[in-house]
Amino acid sequence: MAMEELKRRILSDAVVGESDIIHVDMFLNHCMDMELMEKMGNELAHRFKGERITKVLTAESSGIALACFVARALDVPAVYAKKFQTGYIDPEVYSAETHSFSLEKSYTLRVSKKYLDKDDVVLLVDDILSNGQAILSLLELVAKAGGEAAGVGVAIEKSMREGGKVLRRMGLRVEALATVLRIEGGNIILA
Repeated sequence: MAMEELKRRILSDAVVGESDIIHVDMFLNHCMDMELMEKMGNELAHRFKGERITKVLTAESSGIALACFVARALDVPAVYAKKFQTGYIDPEVYSAETHSFSLEKSYTLRVSKKYLDKDDVVLLVDDILSNGQAILSLLELVAKAGGEAAGVGVAIEKSMREGGKVLRRMGLRVEALATVLRIEGGNIILA
């Protein structure tokens, strides 16, 4: 089962950094374990099956791989919001500001108006849900397009942070494959 394998990898491989940042770059968001990613994508897709999802949306860049596997399992397109305006993105975009606490930077997320519209039911996907700023910005993009959010799917939720609580209070369904309850003495305590 993907959840148990993910939990094992978190406990055996993840490293706790400053400000309780959990480094999972050795299997989740830099050097990726593709078999695990596929299992996680299938599991999140299964949890949202029947929600008539038309697109999976994530923010550049850590959530892209997981979003692709979820989208593939749901047989819908994966779209990612870009952090930088480039010559490769249509100038007609929906945009929203976000702040990364782990990187201590603010970004403008952009999605071409070609790829989100009022008929879309969008599943928001990311690798880690902590303070929820990226997801809130993705929600803003969906709202600007006139679409509907089907929910949020993440590999890891840090429940000691406010992100998941805020999203649930907003009435959003949040599904996490692994939940970090707290960090004690550099050790990760999972639910």
